[in-house]
Amino acid sequence: MDIDNRIVKAALIGGVVTGVLAFIFSLIPIVSYCCCLLYILSGIITAYLLTQEYLPSDRDYLIAGALSGGIAGLVSGLLYTIIYTIIIVLLSGAMAIPYMNTLGTHHSSLYMGSTIISFILLAIFLITFITILSLIGAAFGTVGSLLYRLVLEINKSS
Repeated sequence: MDIDNRIVKAALIGGVVTGVLAFIFSLIPIVSYCCCLLYILSGIITAYLLTQEYLPSDRDYLIAGALSGGIAGLVSGLLYTIIYTIIIVLLSGAMAIPYMNTLGTHHSSLYMGSTIISFILLAIFLITFITILSLIGAAFGTVGSLLYRLVLEINKSS
């Protein structure tokens, strides 16, 4: 297994684990404010896994940390998307049926058009949300891998 596969493997493990944890902890009201710290944890986990397999360079730490944090942001964003889409579809379906029964045929087609536009706007919002979470995760994952590297250097020099 070459170095690139090791980086991807470590980043996938660190990113998926912390992405799921970030999603779970974000459901708890007070803890949800600290979920960016879990993206730092993804970089730390990835850097730790890298050092277990070989001696990585500084470049490897940066790449693996950014990749791990980005994966963590992507995973938590996809989990948000799945849950919120299910909730929105269930709520809008439950509210739409009695509402459309009271409307005539002309007004119900207008309601369906506005529903399609709402769905498109929701999709744009969720794609933007996932992108922002991935970028934030990449930044914090890089910080986490650099912190691990600094702590490793300090322990070696002691």
